[in-house]
Amino acid sequence: MASPPRPPRDDDPRSEPWVSIDEVAAHLGVRKDSIYRWIERRGLPAQKIGKLWKLKLSEVDRWMLAEGQRRSETPAPQNPATLAPRDFVLVVDDDEMVRESLRDFLVDEGYGVLAAADGVEAFELLAAPATPLPAVIVLDLKMPRMGGREFREAQAKIPRLAPIPVLLVTAERRVDTGSPAVLRKPIDLGALRDAIRKLLDRR
Repeated sequence: MASPPRPPRDDDPRSEPWVSIDEVAAHLGVRKDSIYRWIERRGLPAQKIGKLWKLKLSEVDRWMLAEGQRRSETPAPQNPATLAPRDFVLVVDDDEMVRESLRDFLVDEGYGVLAAADGVEAFELLAAPATPLPAVIVLDLKMPRMGGREFREAQAKIPRLAPIPVLLVTAERRVDTGSPAVLRKPIDLGALRDAIRKLLDRR
């Protein structure tokens, strides 16, 4: 008669508990939308149990490290000046995790992405000869050095930049910015997709 299987030891990886999408999002500091997208499109290890996804934090951490290594080894993309300007979105946000999450999402949506940590860095990027004019600017309202309001005031004075539509993102409930396009933080990625498409359709 076969002996019953031994229970896993505390140090056995099999003993690690499953966690939810919400717990992984909190662990990584990103939105749940990003986790779902990484599972579906980038191979983040997960198990579908009923209607819910379950993950293990150790596997998530290993995957994140591998992704970081893969990106560091990936050859630089082609010169952005060779691509159509309408393909580009400029993301200006001082939160690195937000920039990274939006960059990944927009790349998956088929856009080229330029990114800057504040308004000053954005203007420096836009002044570079090889930088294409973005079709849309996704602009955080509050940032160090130069926030969204200051950026828009300066943008309006530069003829080549003034026509570029701006999508403002902010956690503030009431905003008087003069911009018809405003998204609230935390950013819903589906709403972001729709807002960018509407801005592009108005051109």
